[in-house]
Amino acid sequence: MKKLFLLSFLLLVLASAATYWSLPEQQSDRPIIYWAVQPDAGKMKMRDLFYRWREARGLPPVELRLDAANRDKTKKMVQGVSGVGSDLIDVWTGEMMPLQSAGVLADITEAAESYGVTPAATYPGAASELVVAGRQYAFPRNVVATMIWVNRDVFDQYGITPPPRRWTIEEFDRLGREFVEAANPPGRRDRVYFINQVPRLTLRRSLGVDMFNETLTRCVLDDPRNVEMMRYLRKWVIDDKLVPTREAEQAFAADASGFRLRVSLFARGQYAMLSLGRWALILLRELPPVNLAVVEPFHGGFPNVDLAVGGVGVYAGSPHPEIASSFLGFLASEAFNMTVVESGDSLPPLPRYAQTEAFRQPPDRPNEWGTHEVFAESALAMGIGPPRSPFVLPSVFSRLESDAYDSMVAGRISPEEAARQAADRINREIQISLEADPALRPVYEQGLALQRKIEQARAAGRLVPAAWILNPFYRDYYRAQGWLTDAAEPVEAAL
Repeated sequence: MKKLFLLSFLLLVLASAATYWSLPEQQSDRPIIYWAVQPDAGKMKMRDLFYRWREARGLPPVELRLDAANRDKTKKMVQGVSGVGSDLIDVWTGEMMPLQSAGVLADITEAAESYGVTPAATYPGAASELVVAGRQYAFPRNVVATMIWVNRDVFDQYGITPPPRRWTIEEFDRLGREFVEAANPPGRRDRVYFINQVPRLTLRRSLGVDMFNETLTRCVLDDPRNVEMMRYLRKWVIDDKLVPTREAEQAFAADASGFRLRVSLFARGQYAMLSLGRWALILLRELPPVNLAVVEPFHGGFPNVDLAVGGVGVYAGSPHPEIASSFLGFLASEAFNMTVVESGDSLPPLPRYAQTEAFRQPPDRPNEWGTHEVFAESALAMGIGPPRSPFVLPSVFSRLESDAYDSMVAGRISPEEAARQAADRINREIQISLEADPALRPVYEQGLALQRKIEQARAAGRLVPAAWILNPFYRDYYRAQGWLTDAAEPVEAAL
């Protein structure tokens, strides 16, 4: 029996040794870093360009491995807090604050300064997706500006003039009803819609109200201006049928879903317009060419564009933080930015590369000419990132806001009830967060005090210091209205 145990022990030792020496880290003569991302052809090209970029700067060779298995946001969080996260972490819009709060992301402020990848290097509206409390945690590998694609062939087919680059709610309403009447004569079975969906965030903001207040302490979806927007949405979806319901969209095809389905329906003329970022080109280029134009989201007085960020951060527990940080420097290189330009994958992280001829008029794609500069110019001039309240998760907000919208469109509740329901449920979530994490309470109380000062200043007709406004939308909105001052009055002075 002793010999059997001894033999088993030796076999286990040998097996362990074999496993250890077969690990990837033991088969490379250079440091290895991991990037949790989809390993498609584009990412493989980026990896090879990163190698050449380091070599050109005299940096030692490394090996970058693409980890498709752990790119899900839940895995990024779980593995990060468990100490086994990837060195490079893709940080999509809405993910940066939760990952930073959990200690998953490294503070890259100094490294970003040394590599020239500070928020000042990219689009101003992207800053809210890169910075928390004045410290930087990510840098874009692309920036998404949600605009409206126009299928000009469809408008020509029905004898309707396409919308201008900048247009209003009233123009959308009039033109939309004119279009669906022309495109859907009696007896037509497969309905043609004016647009796939209304960009709710930009429309709400154009009326002067956001999802949260100026200090991010309260959800304000119960504001009368949001109720007004909900009435418009109900009219356009239910009464006028300018926009499809989710069920109507899904009924078009069973062989595709999500973005691919929407782009396909747009290309074949079931939608005259498509609310999506420039990255729609990745899918559009797989289809027969469409005669394209791009216009801004229609507005109710304050034109704006929703910006989102596909960012990259460094794992706080990375064994190779210097190498991982150097990848952020690579994101500012000409080679990387021109890869984004050529692929159509939204906007390059550095705006100057969106001024190039290759961006504006890509060779062999004349059907796209005139569209690209609209994305770049509007993102710079009026792009605004989403607000990120530290008191409620973005995913929770999105779910509750969408639930209320879906209930309204289904006819279960009125626009007024939908607005009130969304605000009540989200504000309840804020209170739940405060009870679950008492450390948030002082920050919240400080925000409430600051909100009172802002409201008092507004009521008295005084200018509000920019430093008091924590919501990026209200900083831009106040400035446009002439309500803001850049006078150096820190937050502490208001409390």
